[in-house]
Amino acid sequence: MSSGSGISGISRPSGVKEEDSLKDFHQAMALQATSQQTAEFQSLGKSTEAARAQLQALLEELHQQNGVAETTHREPVDQALENARSGSKKFQQGFSAAQKSGLKDVAKRLARADSDLEQEQKRLDQSLDVRTPAPEVAAHAENLSKALTDFYNQELALGREMSITLASGQDQTFNLPPVNHPVSIASRAIGVQVSGVLSQIASQGSQRTFKVELAADLSDVQQNITELLRAQLDRAENCGQRVAIQQARLTPSSPAGLLFVRLHFERWTCSRTSVPPIATELAEGDGTFEMKVTASVEKANTLKMVATFARIDATGMLGESLRSGSLGEDMRDAIAQSVLSVVENSADLKTTLPPAVENSAVVQSARFQDAGVGVLTLLLDGQIQISNEQADQLASQLNQALSAQVPVQR
Repeated sequence: MSSGSGISGISRPSGVKEEDSLKDFHQAMALQATSQQTAEFQSLGKSTEAARAQLQALLEELHQQNGVAETTHREPVDQALENARSGSKKFQQGFSAAQKSGLKDVAKRLARADSDLEQEQKRLDQSLDVRTPAPEVAAHAENLSKALTDFYNQELALGREMSITLASGQDQTFNLPPVNHPVSIASRAIGVQVSGVLSQIASQGSQRTFKVELAADLSDVQQNITELLRAQLDRAENCGQRVAIQQARLTPSSPAGLLFVRLHFERWTCSRTSVPPIATELAEGDGTFEMKVTASVEKANTLKMVATFARIDATGMLGESLRSGSLGEDMRDAIAQSVLSVVENSADLKTTLPPAVENSAVVQSARFQDAGVGVLTLLLDGQIQISNEQADQLASQLNQALSAQVPVQR
């Protein structure tokens, strides 16, 4: 609308008849969701998100199994999928005659996605019934995850056709979409996915205060922890210490992460009187240790990691070097830095939060937590103060991010 010109100042595109423009307008109004339908659609989205979360937990469990799949997460997945699918059908049953007619094409695409989802769910259930090897079951679960993503995208497409706004500046809770933070370590791409929620805790005038809760999924770090530590800790000094990391395992031990390491150690010395120097082995041994890794926020938005020995199972020179020598100090420092190098981008709010609020939030604390089935998560807590105008911008950006996930089909 042009300033001061009123409705009469709106110009139509050249060559478009007024009756055509009005026809499009009335069609759009006929498809527009009622306030009750908007609330139902938002609830429907939460059901689908819950199904995605249950399926992800199942996938994590399957990836940790090497033999025949034995999982306890089948029933929650089936129930969550049933809730999502039945909720979608119930939502469409409430359409008006005009909505049923105008949304016919997008509803067909959603129905096809629902059918594909049902078929992939049956294939997964059948593979579990006959006790198929875990890798094959995991492949079926991955296919089911892809079908569920397509189903979710088609739901979003339906909501967009109905002019449903999934977030509003007046909301007291904002769910932040996942953001990937890939890190390259030892020629490996390690992904850390960060999602979060903003929850209003105070409001005064036009200023509002939200609690910030971010969760960084470290499952990919856990799967690659041996290679990560090898790149940082393996050494082969001709005259000195030789260290080889044989195995590493990172598990939750809330509020910390517990790191188990098995290593081989050698100590060599060189004669100064011979040219070239002759290397002689002084000691050799194998051992293990457990180390607790804790996270904290030293100052606003600056993440810090501290590693401390919890148990050392090693004798001789290896045991002494770990307990009171430079090897132990090097291990503590290198392990803390290795974990920090992978997760520190999680606390970078400029790449994690939407642009409307990226400069307003402060991270105040950090801790590790068990997200279920042994998956380690880094939790970041903080606060954010924004204006009502920023809240409106935030809602708009969140809706744009959701719409960008949905392919436009004509």
